[in-house]
Amino acid sequence: MARTFPIGLVLLLIVSLGSSFWVAMEAATRNTFDLQRALAELTVEAVVGEVESSLDAAQDQVTFVGELIASGEVDPFDTDRLVDIMGGALAAAPQVSGIAFVRSDYEAVRVGRDEDELVAYRDNWSDRSEIRGAFENVAALNDPSWREVTWVEDFGASHIVVAQPVVRDGAPIGLMFSIVSVRQLSALMREFDQASGINSFVLRGRTEVLAHPTLAEGFSGLSELKPLPLINDVGDDVLASIWNNVVDEMPYLLDESTVEGHVVSGDDDDYIYFYEEIRHVGVTPWIVGVAFRSSDISLTFNRLIWAGVLGLAILIFALVIALLFVRATVRPLGRLAQASEEVSGLAFEGLKPLPGSTFRELDIAAKTFNSMVTGLRWFGTYVPRSLVLRLMRSGGSSVRSEERQVTVLFTDIVGFTQLGAALGPAQLADLLNAHFTSLAEAIEREEGTVDKYIGDSIMAFWGAPLDQPDHAARSCRAALEIAKRVRAENARRGARGERPIKLRIGIHSGPAVVGNIGAPSRVNYTLIGDTVNTAQRLEALGKDVAPDEDVVVLIGVDTKAAIGPEFAYEQVGGFVLRGRDDQSEVYRLLIPEDSDLEPTTRDDAARSADSTGKGPT
Repeated sequence: MARTFPIGLVLLLIVSLGSSFWVAMEAATRNTFDLQRALAELTVEAVVGEVESSLDAAQDQVTFVGELIASGEVDPFDTDRLVDIMGGALAAAPQVSGIAFVRSDYEAVRVGRDEDELVAYRDNWSDRSEIRGAFENVAALNDPSWREVTWVEDFGASHIVVAQPVVRDGAPIGLMFSIVSVRQLSALMREFDQASGINSFVLRGRTEVLAHPTLAEGFSGLSELKPLPLINDVGDDVLASIWNNVVDEMPYLLDESTVEGHVVSGDDDDYIYFYEEIRHVGVTPWIVGVAFRSSDISLTFNRLIWAGVLGLAILIFALVIALLFVRATVRPLGRLAQASEEVSGLAFEGLKPLPGSTFRELDIAAKTFNSMVTGLRWFGTYVPRSLVLRLMRSGGSSVRSEERQVTVLFTDIVGFTQLGAALGPAQLADLLNAHFTSLAEAIEREEGTVDKYIGDSIMAFWGAPLDQPDHAARSCRAALEIAKRVRAENARRGARGERPIKLRIGIHSGPAVVGNIGAPSRVNYTLIGDTVNTAQRLEALGKDVAPDEDVVVLIGVDTKAAIGPEFAYEQVGGFVLRGRDDQSEVYRLLIPEDSDLEPTTRDDAARSADSTGKGPT
């Protein structure tokens, strides 16, 4: 749960909040791109509109005047009438610099601007090769057509020229021309840029500047051979970099747009260009567009980025809060589970009380568990822990009373009454507690069960509630360990000038009734039967067999037969034990470092029996 719950909650938040965040960011990104695309298209179209309005004005003039001449309303040889008509048309179109009509005999009538005044001229253009070429191709001209940019010497400036054939009764009688000054077109774009706050330009091809705010006041160095400046000549670093170091063609923004564009990496900033081609104004297409520094239009995208960062931060914050919540919930549950696992093994050592929780249910569970552990600790004081564990492992099936083969061990301190008389109550209790603790440890090391404490005696058994085929050997190993501990304690007591403890141990193997014995309100899991009585009689016999030994261990014949060759023992003799009529063979389990006894596994009844074959009772 400590892993699954956090992972599941995090995944749920990522899927729910993450998907919502992704949808919101996707919509915001799409909207931002749509707005930027629309802005680019509107801006470029506005510039294109300004340019084409000037071109349309010139084209409308030649069409209007040409139709008057072609229809006969105006006589092509009536110069004064032509001047009036063309002057009126020119006055209505400030974008147009001049208008001219050239008859087929190359006589030209034209009206132009001289500062704020209109000036009329009459010329013969038979010596102008471009006019002769235009008449030679006049049959191919049906509609107004735009010529290449031309240097007009009379005005000392470059102009854009549109030509319109004048046809009467199927025969061309002349050509109408209208010109738009590059300077005037640039002045209009400068006014437009100042009003809109953008940087516009018109290029002819990729290298020549046709219109730019810096050309509004004229540009020196132009001529018939060089009618337009190059992009590096106008002093606009942004425009000069338009085709250099292209790093992004912005397909994500302009794929569905009629506007083209790209991003150029500059020394101090990136430059963004949006533009559109115009192809009906001559052989070489025009590129009409706008240029920006990236920093000038990055605000919208920065907002999008910051919105994404903020949304991601909110998502991370939500995940952190969720994890803290999960931790506050799962950690108490984890501690409860771990503590419960320890309690299930009755391992109370080092078990600390569970801390409280801000969550009411978890706080109640912690307090209840702590109370339960306190009760179990007291319970473990009165009920053998090993017995409870074995009953738990057996699944409770062993609590039913039944006869089993077991080994019972009894211990008793010799002269305990005299020993207790020399001690105060507290000292006596301390002595017994230390003595029983040491003996219980030795017994439990061999997985024996301490059944009860009787005064200064202990009753323990093996072979129940779990089967222990080697129960006799286990009890003997426990007895030898007890002897070792008692002798070590006596050495310490002797060093302190205290009386030694003398211990008698009786061990007997055989059948016994095992199970819950007692009233329903107070039940003991214990043994009853002759095997228990015999073990106690053997323990009592020890004071007669070896009254001077620190520890004497007597075992019955059934125990001797079951322990095998790993133990040394000697036959003590045959005895009629209290409560019995028949004689019982008794053996003494030899304790290592016994110097006065030789280990043997042979029965030797003659060593202790009297002449009648019966030992003492």
